[in-house]
Amino acid sequence: MKLNLRSIDLNLLPIFEAVMETRQYSKAADRLGMSQPAMSAAIQRLRNTLNDPLFIRTSKGVIPTPKADILYNDIRGALSQLRQGLSQQKGFDPSAQPHDFRILSGDYFEFVLLPQLIEEVESHDFQIRFNLKPILEGSATQLIHAQADVMLDAFPIDDERIHCEVVTQETLVVVASKKHSWIKESPTIREFFKATHAVLPHRGRLLPLDKIIDTSQMPERKIGVQVTQYISLLAAVSRSEYIATVPKHLASRYADSLGLAVYDFPIDIPPINIYMMWSKVFDHDPANQWLLNQLRAVIKTIMKEESLTAN
Repeated sequence: MKLNLRSIDLNLLPIFEAVMETRQYSKAADRLGMSQPAMSAAIQRLRNTLNDPLFIRTSKGVIPTPKADILYNDIRGALSQLRQGLSQQKGFDPSAQPHDFRILSGDYFEFVLLPQLIEEVESHDFQIRFNLKPILEGSATQLIHAQADVMLDAFPIDDERIHCEVVTQETLVVVASKKHSWIKESPTIREFFKATHAVLPHRGRLLPLDKIIDTSQMPERKIGVQVTQYISLLAAVSRSEYIATVPKHLASRYADSLGLAVYDFPIDIPPINIYMMWSKVFDHDPANQWLLNQLRAVIKTIMKEESLTAN
């Protein structure tokens, strides 16, 4: 049965959004300047309209039902576009306006860029929360329909509805334990294929190494372990005779703490572009523009620090 939009009080939608983002009725009420009883009554009205509990109480607050999770993506995108149309470029003040940003990314972003982004937010007491989700098969659709604010990836989305900006470049390096029995300097290409490798799964698309090297003309790598995250590659290599190929900034950040040696790749390979992508729906959204500028600034700072360290 199709829901009649006229049967819904649209004033309930920002309330639903606030509860989804705070996961507590009291915090949602404070954000919107409502009393908690009024907040609870509003959610009950929405439950009755949508015929779903929407939120389940726990000792720490509430958790959304599967239907609430699905609704949130659509409601958040619609409210964002509505606010954009009504705000007429009033600007965004992260100190005064609580906001949740939805970022699609891999673990490279989480380990290399996210810590400094959080540090920047905390140092200014911004009322910001980041909600990170992994890049999956449907992530491009989420981005196109404004169900995510930004995506960071080595694989660009070719769609006229998406902005795609190169924000930095990465170099692939080889990592091995400093205690490795026979790799004591940058390996030759023969040594590279002789070694046992820790690798990531393909997940239906070429990995950066396979994109830039014609592996069909080379021996097949001997795989010792396949893991799900870059940080797991580093951990696996640190206590074994395995080697791995990883982004240079990730390797340099964790090499000392994990006892890893970082070596140049055995042949010359081009750098890998890292793309920042977002929907054109957000072109005039002050909050989204703030997020993009924060990411650009953090990336620039990290790359500058890494360059100074290398020199």
